[in-house]
Amino acid sequence: MKFILILAVVVLVASLSVGQDVQHAPTVAQCQADQRLWFSKLEALPADTNLPSYTTLSLWAIEMTDCQKVDPKNQWLYYNVYGEVSDEQASRMVRFLGRQNLWSKFLAEDAAGKR
Repeated sequence: MKFILILAVVVLVASLSVGQDVQHAPTVAQCQADQRLWFSKLEALPADTNLPSYTTLSLWAIEMTDCQKVDPKNQWLYYNVYGEVSDEQASRMVRFLGRQNLWSKFLAEDAAGKR
């Protein structure tokens, strides 16, 4: 499980740094509205049915990070959404590995020290 979290963070950071344009910080009102909406979508059941693409989820994570600075009073709310996004992205990667029959290959390479 520790690997999954590390993998999620690495992939998230890599996806966040690719092709970014300079953008202005969101407003407090925008942050609060997006936090409520996105958290409700991330917590909805059944999971993963109405969620956007992996790339869009990365943009959500970026905005929630920015919102922590813009609205520090509600920092934990934005951090919570960021965590939910990371968890969703990690779950998608693990399911992909399983569908592509790559999980056992990953485990074998990891056991052999290929990290």
